[in-house]
Amino acid sequence: MKSIPISILLASVILGISFIVGCLLLSNQGRSSESTQAVEQAVPNNKKTLMTIQETAEYLSMTKEQVMDIIKAEQGSFSASGFFEGKMFPFIKVQDQFLVSRIELELWAQDASSSHRRYINGQMQ
Repeated sequence: MKSIPISILLASVILGISFIVGCLLLSNQGRSSESTQAVEQAVPNNKKTLMTIQETAEYLSMTKEQVMDIIKAEQGSFSASGFFEGKMFPFIKVQDQFLVSRIELELWAQDASSSHRRYINGQMQ
């Protein structure tokens, strides 16, 4: 029986360890990409924190004009009386663009619907 040179034995052990480590890394990468895909499916791309008025209107199933009428009505009511009962429409204005917080918008919609607010012809009733 021939003896196996130590260099071949060492190379075989290193190759075997490398194969096992490579398999482990690939299996972990597969798991992380699966979890990334699961997160992407749970949070669609349209879940931006801030939305434009057009995106807000689409989100609320309204027109852009209706959304602007709500903002103007609430601002007018606040200006006239100096206070506003309930939650006001959540927007910020950056230069000439209105941006709306998605999270705050959902809270506003709950408050507005529970208090049965009415917006008619750009005014609150």
